[in-house]
Amino acid sequence: MEKFNRLVALLFGTLYEEFPVPHRLDAARFLEKVIDERDEEGAFNFSEYFESTVKWLETAGYVWVVNDYTTLDGYDIEVVLSEKGLEALRQVPSSLEGSESLGERFASFAKSRTSEALSTLISIAIGSTITGATSS
Repeated sequence: MEKFNRLVALLFGTLYEEFPVPHRLDAARFLEKVIDERDEEGAFNFSEYFESTVKWLETAGYVWVVNDYTTLDGYDIEVVLSEKGLEALRQVPSSLEGSESLGERFASFAKSRTSEALSTLISIAIGSTITGATSS
């Protein structure tokens, strides 16, 4: 679950920062930020894991696929945050210190890779849109 949280945080941070411009996703750019260099097995399966994660985010309604350039050579798409994804990331949870939105926190994570309770942030971003709760 830690790998999922780290990847989703990086994806959300990148897409939030680029919004509303679609962003072309390349698994290789995320590999070293998500997988520890000593984890050879995780690196070997990362492209499949990356694709499955993005597809899950699309199915759950957090991202829209704008262009699909996928070929036999690999998974290559351009995505943008959906309305649901943007709404989730614009939250400023009262349960966390500070006035930064979840999207701003993920964008900071994507730049610095500091791990500030990622599982909590992901749970807030995804959980609140599922339950319809707001946190401001």
